[in-house]
Amino acid sequence: MKFTTELITLDTDDGIALSGALWTPSHSDAKTAIAMFPGTGAEYYQPLFIWLGEQLAAAGYRAISMNRRDHGQYFGFHPLHDSAMDQRYAIDLLCGRGASQVLLAGHSYGTVTVPYYVAETNDQRVAGLILLAALGDMRRGSMLILGGQERYDTVIAEAEEAVAAGRGDETFLIPPMVAGYPPMVHSYNVFLDKRGPNAKVVPIDLIQKVGDRPLFAIRDPADPFPATLPPAQAMLEAANPNLAYQLLDDKPTGQKATNAHYFDGREDEVFRHLMEWMQRHDFVT
Repeated sequence: MKFTTELITLDTDDGIALSGALWTPSHSDAKTAIAMFPGTGAEYYQPLFIWLGEQLAAAGYRAISMNRRDHGQYFGFHPLHDSAMDQRYAIDLLCGRGASQVLLAGHSYGTVTVPYYVAETNDQRVAGLILLAALGDMRRGSMLILGGQERYDTVIAEAEEAVAAGRGDETFLIPPMVAGYPPMVHSYNVFLDKRGPNAKVVPIDLIQKVGDRPLFAIRDPADPFPATLPPAQAMLEAANPNLAYQLLDDKPTGQKATNAHYFDGREDEVFRHLMEWMQRHDFVT
């Protein structure tokens, strides 16, 4: 099916411009649309979402990939709640274009913001959730990034001290998520909000609060990103009986690779499993 691609800008109520891409089938009255949101440090135009957007539109679905306010280099400067609430604007747009229900899809950190949004709002327009490279507990991932519990506790104490002294907006570096990635800049306030011991960045908790909506999660076993590692799958499956978790077949090498976090080279498998799940739940065109 033919489709059009439209670059869009959505303005938030507090004056932030959010960029995105919208794919619209040329001839389709599908009532289900898909809204996709990127992970830590990523942008709406990440290759995985561009590919999925085109495939979904070719299959007859309207789809959008959109930044939150904490996209790219801004990740360490905006708290979880404000960023997750930005996802409403994509839902508003899709419903304004004719959809009656929306599937929210997040990749990596997006698998935090998507269930967080639904848990906080119970937006009835959201019919299901899609978790790509699903995280289990971002706090645990942050601890592993920092080098273990002792170092994590030290950084938490330093951040709390800075906030108490009125320096919460000052920034500092935390190590790369995986080898070969750049270090990340966070303000002390946002570090505690997104990575602190009381941060609400725990999908295994959040997906218990999304009602009876069906959920789909998928992961490449070669994914080395800390918060996706076992026992994340077992914990997610135990947290919500409505979750269908698809672990792709392990490649013969059995080695970890950072591009596996983005399903590089396995996009067709991801799309096939996603479409099968959508059809089982009557999310059809």
